[in-house]
Formats: sequence, structure tokens, C-alpha cells
Amino acid sequence: MRIITNADDFGMDADTVKATIECLDAGALTGATIMPNMPGTQLAVEYAKAHPEKSFGAHLTYVTDTVEAPLCDPATLPTLAGADGKFLDSQTTRFKAVRNRLVVDEIERETAAQLQRLVDLGVRLSHVDSHGHLHKFRPFRRALSNVLPRFGITKVRNVQNVYLKRPLKSPTYWLGRWWRGRIMELFTTTDDFFMPASETLDTSWATRLLERRSRAASMEVGVHPGYQEPWRDAERRAIAAFALAARGAGHDLVGWRDL
Repeated sequence: MRIITNADDFGMDADTVKATIECLDAGALTGATIMPNMPGTQLAVEYAKAHPEKSFGAHLTYVTDTVEAPLCDPATLPTLAGADGKFLDSQTTRFKAVRNRLVVDEIERETAAQLQRLVDLGVRLSHVDSHGHLHKFRPFRRALSNVLPRFGITKVRNVQNVYLKRPLKSPTYWLGRWWRGRIMELFTTTDDFFMPASETLDTSWATRLLERRSRAASMEVGVHPGYQEPWRDAERRAIAAFALAARGAGHDLVGWRDL
């Protein structure tokens, strides 16, 4: 199997940048997706430019967890941003997406601005994913299908279909097959996608994931390395163990650029 190991949130802050770079330098990660407008963005960009052998993409951001704010004037994004100038929270944006209350033109303009920021900074973009996996929803898929060709990008993260614990309360667990079909129709992507979100501090997924039976030709494993937050530190340690075990089992670790 060809396995992509990708770090999300590259550029969120100095802590996540340092941890991600450690994993990239050690060979535990084959690439990372950069947040275009965060405190650590410049540090992430400098590393990406110095390491063209890795795959670096855009971690498109449409929701706020901490300080995430749009590059476009927030006043021109009334369905995406609030009066405080930041994006809305993830839950609100998800509800608006499924209720068709987002304006696709707003998403397109902000997507183009974020991609252009990274291109202007000198990053060679191989693929995109999104903060909170918003791109699986129809308004965001439509926006990506319209904007990505302008930047020569064809590769987009798939929707998670591999779980070691069944997240029965997750909409993605139940609706993921339909969303996956739409992503695979529009973009180049992996057969499988796994993210240890439901594993919390359990790092044993690094070995259990390789024990599952699969006929897939390709899989992405996505993580969020860090030091300060326990769950990020657990993912940092687990992806190092996973990469070692995957290579030992004869799998090829590749970047998105190689897909």
C-alpha cells in the first residue's frame, strides 16, 4: 500500500510548527498542510520552501477555534464571518452548510485568497484539505471545484472511512460513503483515509491500523502534532511509531505529490 502521512494545522502556532518539523525531519510525515493566516504560518512556509522533497498543501480554513480569521474583508463574507471579524465556529458553519445557508461565492473568494497567499509566499502546493474537514459539504465542494483549477490543484483529501472504534454519534460515520463518492468524482484522492480523532490519548492505533485487512492501494493518515496539548503530543508520538511499523511491514510512505 502507498501511505501518505500528513500533518494538519501546520502554521497554527510555534508549538505545532516545531512538533511537525520534528516529525517531517524524522521521516514520520511525508507532508503537511499549511494554515494560510495564522501566527505560525511564516515559520511553516519557510520550512516548506526549504524542503521541496516533501508535499505541502493548504489547510483551508473557514471556521474559528482560536484566532482564525479570513483573508478577505470579513464584511464581504456575511455567511462565513461574524461581527468580531473572525470566522464563525465550526458547529454553526456545519449547520449552515447542510441547510444550504452558505453563499458559494463567499467560499470561492476566501479559498482563492488563501491559496494565493501561500503561492505568493513561494509554496509549491500539492493538495488541499480543510480545517474541520468542511470540504466534504456541498457548498465547499462546489467552491473547490471552481477554484482549484485556477491553481493547477487536482488533489483533495478524502472523507474518513477507516475507524478503529465506531463513532456512532458522528454524522461522517453514517454519511461518509455519500460524501466520499462526491469527492472521488471531482478530485484525485486516496482510497482510504484515517484520522485518530476518536482515539484521544490512545497511541496503540499506530500498530492496530496496520493489522486491519484492506485491499486499498492508497491511504492517508492525518495527524495534528504538538507538544503542549496532550492529544497533539499523543499523535506526534503515534505517527512516529506508525511510520516505522508501516515501513517495516513493506508499505511505501509517499507524499501527496506522488499520488
